[in-house]
Amino acid sequence: MDFGLREWLIIIGLLVIVGILFDGWRRMGGRSRIRFKLERNLKDLPDTPDNDELLGPARVIGRGEREEPSFGDDLVDDIAISATRQPEQAGLDLDEPQPEPQPTPRAEPAASARKVREASAEPVMTASPTAAAPAAEPPPVEEVLIINVVARSEEGFPGAAMLQSLMESGLRYGDMNIFHRHESMTGNGDVLFSMANALKPGIFDLDELEHSHVRAVSFFMGLPGPRHPKQALDLMIASARKLAQELGGDLKDENRSVLTAQTIEHYRQRIAEFERKRFGLRR
Repeated sequence: MDFGLREWLIIIGLLVIVGILFDGWRRMGGRSRIRFKLERNLKDLPDTPDNDELLGPARVIGRGEREEPSFGDDLVDDIAISATRQPEQAGLDLDEPQPEPQPTPRAEPAASARKVREASAEPVMTASPTAAAPAAEPPPVEEVLIINVVARSEEGFPGAAMLQSLMESGLRYGDMNIFHRHESMTGNGDVLFSMANALKPGIFDLDELEHSHVRAVSFFMGLPGPRHPKQALDLMIASARKLAQELGGDLKDENRSVLTAQTIEHYRQRIAEFERKRFGLRR
């Protein structure tokens, strides 16, 4: 039987098709075996709990990345808190924590120094017919909790924008030429925490602040101080975060390291330990 060109082409085509089908079957069979081995190995692995706090290897800062700014000798090392500036206790109930303020775009103009003075002015008290009893001298401050906010820009925080953020958080310009957060947003009641300039001399010139820049600020709270120190700490953290988010800053702890959730929890434990010791002394 003689085969022509047509017959040979048909035979070669069939052989090619059979080879393709065989190769595909071989590949699929190999993948199935690999998949089976992987699934079997994964099943043999021990169950490990998830750990969201697991950190990877230390990141090495390259030449093109931004390094943390250095303030040199101009940074205020210790924040002095005057015990005599604490006002009398007010009747404000702080049992319910206030929600953390969320950064919102501001359409209104920034607060001016005149508005800050008007908002920070103490209310006029009417004269009482009877002489007021001298206020008891507050106890000295034994411990201080500090949160620093450092500007990412080398120029610093714009003074006018910083004033606006502080006013929205309820801080008022007052004693020692720094800002204070009282129990009331209007500036009445006990001082919960304060904010000073992180650079020497640590104060603010309200006349020049609106047209200048601030490199870093320090929020601080003294113990003994507010009646509800844990809630005051939450308000201080919220105010510092608001300022950092709106003006582009980084939160630092008292050692000028990055403020972490563990650091905040450590601050709360320090408050609890301080209250426990004072309660033990009262007994």
